[in-house]
Amino acid sequence: MSSQPHFNEHYKSLLDQLPPSMKKDAWLRLTTRKNNPLSEEQARGIHPDIEELLTSNVNRYHKSKNCQKIKIEANTTSDGTSTFSRLDGFEKQLEEREFCVQQWKNNIKKTIEAQVAEERKHLKDEYDALKSRLESEYNNCMVDIKQKTYSFKHQLESQHNSCLAELEKQYKSHISALDKANAVKDKKIGKLSSTISQLKNEKRDIKKTADSVFKDLEDIIFTKDLKIIVLND
Repeated sequence: MSSQPHFNEHYKSLLDQLPPSMKKDAWLRLTTRKNNPLSEEQARGIHPDIEELLTSNVNRYHKSKNCQKIKIEANTTSDGTSTFSRLDGFEKQLEEREFCVQQWKNNIKKTIEAQVAEERKHLKDEYDALKSRLESEYNNCMVDIKQKTYSFKHQLESQHNSCLAELEKQYKSHISALDKANAVKDKKIGKLSSTISQLKNEKRDIKKTADSVFKDLEDIIFTKDLKIIVLND
């Protein structure tokens, strides 16, 4: 990992107020800190931790410069001892205030982290409960679908079997009716055949009778013709 700072131009106004050593130190602190270090790509971008650290360093740098200025002024004045004493008291107060502020920030951070953890747990519990409810509803739905599918299948099979039985019954009824009709038809055909045979016999008898009558008539005509011839002679 590179130790040379490459901050984003977004922080130029803050960086211009810091010496190179503090810029490098800020870069190393951000990229090598123990908790949640930033990658170089993140450190080159815009991140709230970067602005917070640079702002803090700028404030410390200006305070340090002001303290040095006060010390220099104290060395050049006659009441430098009392000035140093006030300066030491001021630095102690400043350190105490910075410590309190840091503690306050840490407490706020812990509180926020605890709230976030609690909210995450709450959300996870809600998610687990919702997931469990959805899984239960899904399983119940699948069971209901299977039951309805089985019932519908059984109903279709029952209707199918009923239709088959009805069709078979109708088929047998039609076959029986056709058999009866065929029997009646065969009986009628038998009667017609008998009638036709009888008519044929009668026709044959009539023909024989007609032939006999025709022959008798021919004989009579022939006899009459002979008599006429004899009479004419």
